[in-house]
Amino acid sequence: MDAILKESYKPGDYIFFEGDIENHFYIVESGVIQIFTKDSTGARIPICEVVDGESFGEFALISKSPRSATAQAVTDVVLVKVSEDGFQQLMSELPTWAECMMKTFVDRLQNMTEKVRELEQFKRRD
Repeated sequence: MDAILKESYKPGDYIFFEGDIENHFYIVESGVIQIFTKDSTGARIPICEVVDGESFGEFALISKSPRSATAQAVTDVVLVKVSEDGFQQLMSELPTWAECMMKTFVDRLQNMTEKVRELEQFKRRD
């Protein structure tokens, strides 16, 4: 298996599903990806959109846990699919890239924290 591959998707195509067990992540070369989960009724809960130059799917790779959300192409998309071996290679050869990835993690975590604060069950009732 190649450490780094290119893949193309059409609008509406799924890249992966919540619960999938995979050991790779993606970098968006071009296009828009929507990351979402579903509530207990099956309604879609958007988490974020990922665009050119951004990455997604790293959490499952690093934590070795099932995918925590679903990824779907919004537009025509070209992705760089990076295996676990490719990830290790990038981390060792590209420290600047690794730093950018960590910043992306922090930004996503902050965004998620804000979304949780907006949920009705977490709003303060005086």
